[in-house]
Amino acid sequence: MIKKIIVLFIGIRAPWHITTFALRIASQNNAEVKAVFLEDEQWKNPYPGDIESTGINLDGKSTEAEDEELRNKNIEVFKTFCDDEKVQCHFENNVPLKQLIDFSSDSQLIVGDLHDDLQRYSLKDILAEVHCPVCLISVNATEIKNTILLYDGSDDALHAITTYGNLFPKLYAEKSYLVTINPNKKLKKEERESIAASLEQKFSNLQVVSLTGNPEQKLIEFLDEHTENTMVVMGAYGRSAISRLFHPGLSNIVLEQARTSLFVAHG
Repeated sequence: MIKKIIVLFIGIRAPWHITTFALRIASQNNAEVKAVFLEDEQWKNPYPGDIESTGINLDGKSTEAEDEELRNKNIEVFKTFCDDEKVQCHFENNVPLKQLIDFSSDSQLIVGDLHDDLQRYSLKDILAEVHCPVCLISVNATEIKNTILLYDGSDDALHAITTYGNLFPKLYAEKSYLVTINPNKKLKKEERESIAASLEQKFSNLQVVSLTGNPEQKLIEFLDEHTENTMVVMGAYGRSAISRLFHPGLSNIVLEQARTSLFVAHG
């Protein structure tokens, strides 16, 4: 069960699509939310139009003062959203990566933006180091209706699938795809059928998909066909523990090119 969710904001930015997703999950689980503004010293807002809705006049102020005012305004708006959803929330400003990792130890989920423009850190750093699962939310997928379970026969992949189901049991009834790539090279037919039969006991609308051919091309083509309201579930992402489904380079392609939301978990 989800009791604590970290909502990860970069610098002063607070994208509302991740807020919408996180507060929906928090409300459904009666969970508390910790909004963390990750310290990203080199970050500058290149698109002032993104924050026009705050209604703040920035003329004549220093960059630091502008940043502080924007962050405070985002916090006030976030508090309003939390109050509307009756969700308890806390805030942490200028948090370094090490502190975020510490926070993740007693949290069940981190929610962040799929395509955050980090400067000092990278999403790969976060995925490799944190102690709880991460949901990277796409603007195309804030309300999940489809799930793509990437499976390569590894314990990491099965752990991610199991963790996803435990955290989001309401999604068991939604459309799901169990996807393998070039399965005959890695998985015996009997093994694929066994895991599929096991998952079908929980994922009641499960379709097994075997992709053959160029791994990068076939996977991205499949993901591009299922972008709307879709969550992709994949296993370990770390410096030495990238899921064997992803040979070097493929994991980065999924992270950088996918237009779905992503759920990443490692044991």
